[in-house]
Amino acid sequence: MEEIIMPDQKDAFIVYYKRSPFSRSRPNDPERDVFNGIRMDEVLASLVNDSISSTGVRPQEISDLITGCALQADENWTYGGKHPALLSKLPVTVPAMAIDRACSSSLNAISIGAMEIMTGNADIVLAGGMEHMTHVPLSNNPHIKPNIKLLVRPEYARLDMNTGYSMGLTAEKLADLKGIGRKEMDEFSLRSHKLAAESVDTYLPGEILPVEVEKDGNIVRIDRDQSIRKDTNLEQLEKLQPAFKSGGSITAGNSSPLNAGASLVMLMSGAKLNEYGLKPISKIRGFGWAAVDPSIMGEGPVPATKRAFANTGLTGNDIDLWEINEAFAVVPLNAMKELDIPMEKVNIHGGAISIGHPLGASGARLAGTLSRTLQEKGKDIGVATLCVGGGQGYSMVLERA
Repeated sequence: MEEIIMPDQKDAFIVYYKRSPFSRSRPNDPERDVFNGIRMDEVLASLVNDSISSTGVRPQEISDLITGCALQADENWTYGGKHPALLSKLPVTVPAMAIDRACSSSLNAISIGAMEIMTGNADIVLAGGMEHMTHVPLSNNPHIKPNIKLLVRPEYARLDMNTGYSMGLTAEKLADLKGIGRKEMDEFSLRSHKLAAESVDTYLPGEILPVEVEKDGNIVRIDRDQSIRKDTNLEQLEKLQPAFKSGGSITAGNSSPLNAGASLVMLMSGAKLNEYGLKPISKIRGFGWAAVDPSIMGEGPVPATKRAFANTGLTGNDIDLWEINEAFAVVPLNAMKELDIPMEKVNIHGGAISIGHPLGASGARLAGTLSRTLQEKGKDIGVATLCVGGGQGYSMVLERA
């Protein structure tokens, strides 16, 4: 008789993952964004409702709702994390919070939820993120004010914050330092679009909860990411001009676009998993975070992953699949170079350059997509990792459950 292996009661498992489609944000031309007429806290609330109906959990047993969001201003303000909870079918007794670690916010939200479970303080946690970069953009936003002292005081000059506050310039500097050229970045970007285009009708629909929006008096159902280009080619990418400095190598084609979207996972303890009889998607093995020079923030995934390896006792040889956020093509290319990662293990369904990068939603997308891909390919262990504006990195190790 086959032995039944029961999960440890305080292990943290992902039992649900869904996200919205990612729209193409247009802060200077809002009407071109299919999500211009909706708010992301409402979209996140719809994901919360779907997680409850999909898993059958009793809403009153959810211990926390943790929302990651990088630009928590205007309509992205969450009222201490409660807006998505109050907009959903969760009872008012379910606590909530919001977290900002820039682009890794929702991956960090998942790790906080996992820690709540691992320490015995929770059994079911919802964790995800949102961003609406048409309504709350990063650039030319009067509600986002860098501290001018970091730009003018001599004692801060070593931080090179004139570069550090421009994500494109940080990518330029990293590419120069590591000898990663324009051709290599353009070729990687083309790969991202090709892989996503191959997955848009097959793999990606399995993780997308369609969103209905009103446009010109009609209800339109959005069920696909809006930035994937099926028809792009290397010649088109090579013709694009540098986006951030004259003579540079970072273009709109080898960078992620601006996007709006939301993502969510449900975490559950081993004890509660047994009670509900649910089949998990993945188990969280561990995580790691680190800080780097803000002016080369794209380096962040490297030390963060090394810390995650130290925390779990794993090495790069143990990792079957990687989801490395494509904020800029130089970021995964640098991580692959520094951590000796084969290209065929990285972002096999495309990445942020094609799928999109709504900042606060990207971390949960990476963890969810990686969990599903481990299941799809029958692989055992993967790493999801992002660079973080301000000079940080965040990594999570996931195991197929």
